[in-house]
Amino acid sequence: MTAATKPKKFLNDPSQAVDEFITGQLLQFPNHLRKLSNHHVLLHSSFATTSSTSSHPNKHTVSLLSGGGSGHEPSHAGYIGSNLLSGAILGGIFASPPVSSILAAIRAVTLPASQGGRGCLLIVKNYTGDRLNFGMACEMANAEGRSVKMVVVADDCAIERKKGITGARGVAGTVLVHKTVGAAAGRGMTLEEVAEVGKVVAKSVSSLGVALDTVTIPGAERVNDRL
Repeated sequence: MTAATKPKKFLNDPSQAVDEFITGQLLQFPNHLRKLSNHHVLLHSSFATTSSTSSHPNKHTVSLLSGGGSGHEPSHAGYIGSNLLSGAILGGIFASPPVSSILAAIRAVTLPASQGGRGCLLIVKNYTGDRLNFGMACEMANAEGRSVKMVVVADDCAIERKKGITGARGVAGTVLVHKTVGAAAGRGMTLEEVAEVGKVVAKSVSSLGVALDTVTIPGAERVNDRL
């Protein structure tokens, strides 16, 4: 396929790529996931049966959220589960999710501290848009009385972690942070303890991405020829 060729995708409508992915996930795991209305957010099904505050999962364990641009499936919705993520916020293809969706997800999985909520940890990859949007949502949620902390993952060892303004990206090592903070939350640790586990692992892990071919965004008129 040459650069002048219109790319082909296994999608009904490239402009609805994220919606189609969400629909597919819900069809594949109908008893495991639920979608948050009006947002590209998937949550663990345990948050769908919270008819009262006393039965809310956040009463017992710290909630965990992650997310970012779509196009990296199964990230991040594929890591929702027991002792893993409570939910995932999906942005557009290679685009950060909006603050409104992140805040809606935090509200769905996190009770105010005054109601016995144990807090929420945001696992964020080191991209400018993600840091800005998750950071703003974090501040807004804390202002509402919900205890929220954020751990930033910058594990790409192809770039110096402190190089320039942005530093290294957050890539595959983020999955190990998901797993370790999930285990910590599952053991009943506090938000502060879970966040500390995440920080230690994020500083310790390194990843190196290797591209075998270029990537063309769904809906593009031409095949991308830039690696």
